[in-house]
Amino acid sequence: MDDGTQNVSEQGIYGHEVLNLLVGFGGTTTVEALRHASTDAFGTDAVFCNCHGGRFDFDQLMEFFSTRGKVEIEGQIVRLGGAQPCSGH
Repeated sequence: MDDGTQNVSEQGIYGHEVLNLLVGFGGTTTVEALRHASTDAFGTDAVFCNCHGGRFDFDQLMEFFSTRGKVEIEGQIVRLGGAQPCSGH
C-alpha cells in the first residue's frame, strides 16, 4: 500500500517506517502485532532497507534493529530501544 506517506527507495521500504508503526503502538507491542501491522501497511512480500543499502525481510529487520539498540525484544514483546533513530528520508 502506498498512500504517499511511506518512504520507499529502489531497495525497498526504509526500516524506520516499521519503527514508526511501533511508535503507533505506544512503543511496545508483541512481535506478531507489529508483524501484522507491517503486513497491513506494506504487504506480505515487503522488502525493507536501511540507510546503507542493506535489504531485510521483517524478521531480519527486527534482528538488525535489535543489534543496533533500536528495539529490545524479550520473548514475544518488542519495544523501542534507547538508540537514536536515523534522521529519516
